[in-house]
Parts: sequence; structure tokens; C-alpha cells
Amino acid sequence: MKIQTTRFGEIECKDEELLTFTNGIPGFKEYLRYFLIVIEESPFMYLQSLEDESLAFIVVSPFDFFPDYEFELPELIEQEMNVKQTTDIKILNIISVNGELETATLNLAAPLIINLANKTGVQYIISDEKYSIRQPLFADSLIVEGSR
Repeated sequence: MKIQTTRFGEIECKDEELLTFTNGIPGFKEYLRYFLIVIEESPFMYLQSLEDESLAFIVVSPFDFFPDYEFELPELIEQEMNVKQTTDIKILNIISVNGELETATLNLAAPLIINLANKTGVQYIISDEKYSIRQPLFADSLIVEGSR
């Protein structure tokens, strides 16, 4: 299938590459279907909406920038997403860029959880205050206390 996007023009997407966020992403609940655009030789990717050609989130694996990033995914979420093996889970986080990339921030408090086996996703909001919604992407270390 061909998808028209504002940033990338027309791109080809296979049905098996489509992701469905059944409950949407907070703030964008009406958009349920996405396609992950991988940029070769870069940690950055785009999560492109199929319903709105101008909606694309810059995302990264948090482990590329913060190897010690960890949280416990509630069993209820695993059940709702029908996770059979933890190796089926991909964790991504949304980046906010206001100006230069050097000042970009990463939302570590609300990771995107993607089940690669059934192509479903959810944005999980971590309930404790360990991680920031505005963690500087290029910081030397995590901001932990009072960072929200």
C-alpha cells in the first residue's frame, strides 16, 4: 500500500508493517494506525500516522541513549496486548524537538510498548516519578528526582 505523508512524500508500506494503537496515543486518540519509518544507520525513527499525513512522531529506542532505563510492565497490559514472549516487545519513546536537535527531550515517563507479534501498541504511563517526560536526550545522565 502507498501512503502519502507530509514529510516523506509517498512511501510504500506493507500491510504486515502496520501498527495499531487500539486506544490511540494520549492527545491523539483518534489516530489508531501507524507505520514505523526506520532511518538507516540512525537511532531515530518516525512513527507515521496513516490517518493524518502530517502526524509523525520522532521515536528512538531509549536503550540507545539510556542503557539503564528500566520499568516493570504490568501483567494486565501484557494480557491486553496478548504478549506471549518478552522478546516480542519493542520499547520506543517519543522525542520532542523545539529548535535544535541538541536541545531535544525524550519522554521516558510514557514509553510506547509495541507487540511485534500482533502489531499492536500502547503508550504506557509509568506511575512513579522515576523518569521525566522531558529528559534531555543528550544528557550525560538521567534526571531522576523532581524532574516532571
